[in-house]
Amino acid sequence: MLSFLDMVNHYLGYINVSVKIKNRIYVILGALGDLYLFYIAVRYLQNGHPFWGLLILLVAIILLYFAYLNTVYYFTNKKAPFDISPKIEKLLHMKPKEAEMDQPKRTLGGRNIPANGYFDEKKILPGKLTSTPLEQENIQHLATRLQQNQLLQMDYSGLGDREITEQTRQSGKPVYASGPGALIPYFEMQTENNQLVVYAGMNQAEKERVGVVSTVGLQNVADVRDQIELYLANATLVGGPFKVLGRTSVIEQANDFQVAVQLAYKHQDDATGQTGVGRATRESAATSRRARYDQAPQTENESEPMTRTSRYHH
Repeated sequence: MLSFLDMVNHYLGYINVSVKIKNRIYVILGALGDLYLFYIAVRYLQNGHPFWGLLILLVAIILLYFAYLNTVYYFTNKKAPFDISPKIEKLLHMKPKEAEMDQPKRTLGGRNIPANGYFDEKKILPGKLTSTPLEQENIQHLATRLQQNQLLQMDYSGLGDREITEQTRQSGKPVYASGPGALIPYFEMQTENNQLVVYAGMNQAEKERVGVVSTVGLQNVADVRDQIELYLANATLVGGPFKVLGRTSVIEQANDFQVAVQLAYKHQDDATGQTGVGRATRESAATSRRARYDQAPQTENESEPMTRTSRYHH
């Protein structure tokens, strides 16, 4: 029995299902294993082994209590009475799972920096891509590649139907299986025929054209390109299947993936005048430093500094 449960638990690791559903399966398996311990304890007592029978019975009762806590936690929205989990967490200095999941992942000093580098968040605007049918196919192919490489999880952020129902009622918006989306591993923007064309893919070798930037902020790209320079700050894969609230429960609907982009901008004055002045100032300072150290001594008193060896010759 225990070997069977261990085998099921092992193969569950290969199934890509939501975290909550997997935890519910673990609770059921744990309850079955606990019932098996009760059976073993009864058999020991019947065969005249009270010590081992009572010991296994005590362990089974303790495990039954934790199975009850997990059942209430994963199958209902209620809080189990007589829950000693907070006391155990405090005693063992453990952190609740929710707190660990709520904390943002710290990368490179606390910021998730895309491959294109770091841009000032105050100088980033959302952009809009216009894609042809062929470019839409490229986006769907990119979504498939991201899922194959475990870079895009389609598990509704681990939410069950009950949580999705509550969220849709509060926000009135659909809940996407891809969650907030996935950062695309490689992306770049090129100027072609006076248009800003975006390429994206798993890497530079697999990049494909995914669309043309039509607007930045609330303005058309053609209206602002003579005033500011635009750079592709990041590109994220969003959209896909989603769930909305139906008459009795949530229903899932198919939907295409999209590429959401953000563009960093720099004024033309920053790229010409101000940058030129700053460069000239830095060059002037460097020249003065070189002149100060390279100039020849004018008098004997201004000759080269005295060293430990030379001072004995004066």
